[in-house]
Amino acid sequence: MDMMRNNKTVWITGGGTGIGKSVTEQLVDLGHNVIISGRRLKNLNKVKLYDSKKITVKVLDICSAEDCRKVVRSIDSKFGSIDLVILNAATYNPGKINFDNLESIKSILNINLMGQINCLSSILPIMKRQKHGHIVFMSSPAGYRGLPNSGLYGVTKSALTFLSESLYLELEKNNIKVQVVNPGFIKTPMTDKNKFTMPFIMSSEEAAKRLIKGLDTDTFEISFPKRLIIPMKVLQILPYNLYFPLMRKLLRRI
Repeated sequence: MDMMRNNKTVWITGGGTGIGKSVTEQLVDLGHNVIISGRRLKNLNKVKLYDSKKITVKVLDICSAEDCRKVVRSIDSKFGSIDLVILNAATYNPGKINFDNLESIKSILNINLMGQINCLSSILPIMKRQKHGHIVFMSSPAGYRGLPNSGLYGVTKSALTFLSESLYLELEKNNIKVQVVNPGFIKTPMTDKNKFTMPFIMSSEEAAKRLIKGLDTDTFEISFPKRLIIPMKVLQILPYNLYFPLMRKLLRRI
């Protein structure tokens, strides 16, 4: 989809902060109508102040399939089509998985995985009906490999990448483009939780610029910065007899 041409209808989940906020503002500057959803109305309304005519706010908990359907129906009713959806909503709790707290585990899985599936369940019938569409999954290099202390975040992002790979092939016949975004460390409220030095960290504005540039390409994976992604890709292909000793050394340095 040519993002330089205006009047596209874009739905961004988790649009109230971080990358979602920056992508919203930059897409509006390009002339697009952007619908942002999230759980916190206060954050959404702050983003809406950037351009109250081009930005529409929808309070949404993506863990509710019915609420997802209601929001998507309202977008379709108002704008007549949904050209692009960026599934950006997520939660992040760094550290080891606490198997004594099953409710917390279920909550993370519901937001980061089932929440995305709830959105897909609502949006796919519309995109198939209109015979075009563009779906973007916000994943992470944390899903490349089982990383120590990445917790359930890495688990869910790995699942999202696998899901996007499957849909890339399955939805081609419906003229629906699928991409996955694997950004490195971005300065957001989410990464502010990290208690370690984050290499090659970039602003959400710069991340948004690179993401939007990638939307106009034929590449499946949009990833950045390369200085981080390339070493992570190398880790991805290492055999276990090399990977595990390397991770042990890294853990001793943390």
